[in-house]
Amino acid sequence: MQIQRIQTVYIFIATVLMAIFPFVPIGEIAGMADSDAVANERLYIMNEYVLLIPVVVTSLLLLIDIFLYKNLKLQLTSLRISILLTACCIVLVGITALNRPEPAELSVWNILPIIAGICEILGLRGIKHDIKLLNSYNRLR
Repeated sequence: MQIQRIQTVYIFIATVLMAIFPFVPIGEIAGMADSDAVANERLYIMNEYVLLIPVVVTSLLLLIDIFLYKNLKLQLTSLRISILLTACCIVLVGITALNRPEPAELSVWNILPIIAGICEILGLRGIKHDIKLLNSYNRLR
């Protein structure tokens, strides 16, 4: 019997989403220019180092996590750490966007780390399922 590794797909999707996240706007600040036209300023994670560091670390940790399939305990631990980092990224995005002199209007792209977090949780469930399956095989021996 072959163990299906659907959690690798989930972790890969989370990796791609977290890698794309620094390049999309997280919010937009509407400001008044000298004329009657409104000048909008977009907020990017690349300009906010407080956000950039956890997002890049999470992306790298998820990428490394894909290749830890031979050591399920280590893969489980690193995935739990990346889930915590993703949650920190979500909180930091909200704090950064709303903690400005002029609060920013949040972008639809802010859903990327939320979807990545969901994929990470699904990957965590898949890893736990594999551990239970391997333990049941060990009992049969």
